[in-house]
Amino acid sequence: MSNLTKPPDSSSGLLLNKGKLSSKASPFQQRVANAKAEQVDPATMPNRICLMLDRSSSMSAREVSGSGLRSRIDLLKDAVQNFVARCNFLDTAIAIETFPPSLELALTSNSMMLSTAMFAVEASGNTPMHKCVNTCLVKIPMTRGIIVSDGEATDWSAKYYDDDDDKDFKDSDNTLRMYKKQGISIDTVHIGASLDGEELLKRIARETGGVYLKFTDVSAFSNAFGFLTPGYRAMLTDGRMSAEQLGAKELD
Repeated sequence: MSNLTKPPDSSSGLLLNKGKLSSKASPFQQRVANAKAEQVDPATMPNRICLMLDRSSSMSAREVSGSGLRSRIDLLKDAVQNFVARCNFLDTAIAIETFPPSLELALTSNSMMLSTAMFAVEASGNTPMHKCVNTCLVKIPMTRGIIVSDGEATDWSAKYYDDDDDKDFKDSDNTLRMYKKQGISIDTVHIGASLDGEELLKRIARETGGVYLKFTDVSAFSNAFGFLTPGYRAMLTDGRMSAEQLGAKELD
C-alpha cells in the first residue's frame, strides 16, 4: 500500500480529523489529564507546611475521648484530618513525615490524598525526632514545620551543648540554627499527661519563633489541631484564642 492510501497510524491514540488531531482518550482520562495540567506546583505555594508526626510505640496508649477509649495514634489521625479540612489549598501545600520513618508524603495540595495518608500508619518503635527534623529541612521546601509528639526524643536532648558534649548534641543545635537562618519556624505540640519531652519541644519552638502547645486532653488536641493552619494560627499568636479555649493546658 502506498503512503498516499495508507490509513493513519492509530497506535498513538490520535486520529487525523480534517487536518486536526483528535484524541481517543476516554472522558475520564481527559479529565485526569486536564487536572494534572492545571495543578499548581505545590513548591510555589506561599504556605508550605511540613507535619512531623510521632508514631512511636507510646502513641498506642489509649486516651478517653467522646466515643470511649481511643489510641493516641488514632486521635492524631483525626487531628490531621481536622488540619486538612481547615486549610485553603489555593495557597497552602502540606507534606507529612513520621518518626520513626513510615509515611513520607511530599508537598501536595491534594486534600483527598492528605486526608487518607495517615490511615495505614501504626504506632511502633522509638522516637528519632532529630533525624526527622533534620531530614525534612533538606528534602522539603517548607515555610513552616509542625512537630507533634507525646514523649522524649531518643536522639535529641533539651539541653544546650558545650565544648565537652559529643557530636550528636552539636548537630542538634546546628539543626535549629539552620531553621532559624532560613526563616522557618517550627510549631510544637506535646500531647498526653507525661512531662517527658516538654522541655525540648518548648526549646525548638522558642528558638525558631514557633508556637508551643501542651494538651493533656489528647481528644481536645484532635479537635483543635486545625488552629495551627495558616488561616487560624494568627488567633493564637495575637491572643484572640487562649489555651483554655483550645482545650490546651499551655500555650507559649
